[in-house]
Amino acid sequence: MAASDSPFVIGSSLRVPGLGVLALPAAPPPDWLAAELHTALTLRLHRPAQPTLALCATIEEVSHAPQPPTRALLLDADPGELPPDSWLSLEGVVANELL
Repeated sequence: MAASDSPFVIGSSLRVPGLGVLALPAAPPPDWLAAELHTALTLRLHRPAQPTLALCATIEEVSHAPQPPTRALLLDADPGELPPDSWLSLEGVVANELL
């Protein structure tokens, strides 16, 4: 999977103690989020009036009854506040050295 121009617009986020921050999409997630679950990605966080921030994340799936499951990103670090107009861009996929 190569880097894509299609952004992941953050609709909401929540801290998951011991794991990081789960970022949920504001709209249908971009196509690149359809990769295998738990795929590790390198991303760039874009927030208003702040420099971009490089992050790593994994692709996860969450569901809230009665809605269908949706893809989300589990950020491995807490980047602080994620205002509603923040977004993530894909930089690349982290190779799995164990395979």
